[in-house]
Formats: sequence, structure tokens, C-alpha cells
Amino acid sequence: LDPYCHEALDRLVGNHLLTSDREAALLRGLRLHKEDEWLRHLYAAKLAAARSSAVDPLLGEQLPPLPGSAPAEPASVTGRDADVPVPISQEAWWGRGRQRRSWQAANGDLPGADEYPVSLLPAPLAQNGSTLAAQSTKYFYEGDYESCYQVSKRVLEDDPYHLATLPVHIASLVMLDMKSVVYYVAHQLVNAYPTTAVAWFTAGCYYYMVKKYEHARRFFHKALALDHNFAPAWIVYGHAFAHHDESDQALAAYRTASRLFPGSHLPWLFIGMEYVRTNSLQLAQQCLECARTLMPTDPHIWNEIGAIAFHRKNYKAACELLLKALSLSGAPEEVACANLGHAFLKCKAYDRALSAFQQAHSLNPRSSSVLSGIGFTLQLQERPDEAIEYYHRALSIQRDDPFAAEMLNYAVQEAAEQPCSMEF
Repeated sequence: LDPYCHEALDRLVGNHLLTSDREAALLRGLRLHKEDEWLRHLYAAKLAAARSSAVDPLLGEQLPPLPGSAPAEPASVTGRDADVPVPISQEAWWGRGRQRRSWQAANGDLPGADEYPVSLLPAPLAQNGSTLAAQSTKYFYEGDYESCYQVSKRVLEDDPYHLATLPVHIASLVMLDMKSVVYYVAHQLVNAYPTTAVAWFTAGCYYYMVKKYEHARRFFHKALALDHNFAPAWIVYGHAFAHHDESDQALAAYRTASRLFPGSHLPWLFIGMEYVRTNSLQLAQQCLECARTLMPTDPHIWNEIGAIAFHRKNYKAACELLLKALSLSGAPEEVACANLGHAFLKCKAYDRALSAFQQAHSLNPRSSSVLSGIGFTLQLQERPDEAIEYYHRALSIQRDDPFAAEMLNYAVQEAAEQPCSMEF
């Protein structure tokens, strides 16, 4: 293998033809001249991005154990929360680093001078397009879509022909629900590059965002006809079927992606998620374990395994798994925080449940289910007056929410039965 043939290496790594361990072994075995050692780290930046890691991927890393497989550190807890795992630090799962990285990206600073591989590259390459593209991919895998968008946008402003950055840039726009921008970019790409898969992929993403899934599938199909090995199109092609409740077709698309890209964990993750959605928990567990083996640092995998533990009524393990997911995430997501809140409720850790629901509410103030969760937690804490307020807010967003409507009646009864203290 010629270590200076970037195209060959990019094809191997970019198409996910190798597992992460084999990719790291390949890069460690490259025979470079001593003065070109920085090139190994530039190549390895893609591996660090896919692993959502700020450390050198060439050093290797251990697979994190599942909760219960190894003795945990003792925690000093008292009261009704004594049997519930405690997060090591609130910072780890509240994701406070997101604002710092967004500020750095917006103000033109280095996207993490203390992160791999910036410190090991020559100064002129610290803000190279390939380095920044890898950094934006890392942010995307962490769930930090704002930083991903800022960094990938900067790459494309400096070099409009850096097409390798477009898939993750478009994906961040989709996650940020920037429909008008995706529409504009799709038109520009279709006019400029009508024979590239990424152009039609972007057009499909727009129709996916506006929930016209049949039109979206047509564009994704056209993108795959132009480039059968374009991984993002296969994944979102499956998503378009899943949103139409066409589970068999969605699974077929994900399985095709798993065969074409054996080193990628995403097809197995989404197969597992689809099985969770259809309540096939045993199959879901097997697929998610495959994904975890390929990518042990993806917080979404831990979140889904935690959801399975919750469905199996193993609430203590669910809390541990969901805390692990949030500790791996550079930016917490509403779903993970809400799931953690429900798990803490089942463990009767009401204060921590309320804290998790409030964090989910700060991430998405228009979520009726989260508002209902806050109201229910307050009701369990014997604070019916506050609970009533949150149930009303939930019903103002979703009037046909049966849980909020039923629990509102109970809360009103409880508030009416409480003795009133009259002060003169």
C-alpha cells in the first residue's frame, strides 16, 4: 500500500470497508518518512471523527463494559435514591462544552486546539479543509449539530469545491430543521453538479424534511443510481420508509447498507431502533450490540440499549445506560434526557427525574410529553398546584394528550383535598 496515495485510503476509510480497529492497524502500519509523520495523524483525523473521540485513535481504546459486567465505583447516597446510580459530574451529561465549541466556530478560532490531531499537525494545516471536515463529523456524531454546521459551513466558504464536507453539512442542516437553506443548497447543487449523488441526496433531504417521503425516496433512489456506494443515501432512504411505517422496506435498506459498509455502525444502530419501534426487543438487543462493538462511543447506541432495559423493567440498568449515553454526548438531546427522567421516576428518584425533565424542556420547550413528565413528577412530590400548571401547558400544545388530561383531573382533586392555610 502506497502511504502517499490519499485516494486509496480515502476509499477504504470513507466507504467504511474496514472496522475501526482494522483502520487503526492499517494507519499504524503505513511506512512514512520520518519528516512526514504528521500525515499519519491527518489520515487518522477521520477515525477520531467517526469515534467521536478527542484522543489519538492510533493508540487504541477499550470497549466500555455494559452496566453490571464490572464492579462500579461506590457512591455515597442516602434517602430514597440510595439504589439509583449517580452521575459522576453534572457537567458530563449536561453537555456544557457545546456552547464553548459553538463560540469558537462562530468566531473563527481553532475548533479545539487541545483536541486530536491539531497539536500534532504543522501550523498551516491546523485549519486545513480535511482537518475541519473531520472535526465537523466528530461534532455531528456527538450530537452537537450547531458546531457541526458552523465548522462545515466555514470549510465550504473557504473551498466551495470541498464536496466531501457536503454530506455532514447537509445532515447538520436537517437536524437543525433549516428547510430554506437545504432547499437553496439543493437547487445550487443540482444545477452545478447534476451527475453527483450528493446533489440529489440534498434534494431528497428537503422533501424528507417537509414530510413528503414518497418524493424523497425518488431522489434518494436517483442518488443511489448515480453512486451505489453513497452511504448517507442508503441510511436516509431507510428513514423515509420507516416514517411511512413501511418497516420491511426500511430494514431492507438498512441491511443493504450493513453489507455495503461493514465497518459502519449506523446500519446496525437503525436496524436496532426499528426493532425497538416494533417491540422486537431481543432482535433489537442483538443488533445494537453489533453497533456497540463497532462504535462503543456513540451515545445513541447507549440510549437505545437503555430504552430496551426500560422496556424490560430493569430500571436501575436503564439509568446507568442513559447516564452513559449523556456522558458520551457533546450536547444532550431531548429524547435522552426525557428517557432518563422516566427511568428515574421508576426508581422513585423524583428530584433527579425532575432535573432530567427540566433539561429536556430547556432543549425543546414545545414538547407536550416533557411538560406532562414534569407535571407528573411534581404530582408525585405532592405539589399538585404546580403540576396543574404544567398539565395545562402540555394540553395547550397537544389538546388530545390523554395522559395529561387524565392526570390533570387527579391533580385538581388532590389540590381540592389539601387543607388551605388562611393568614390574616
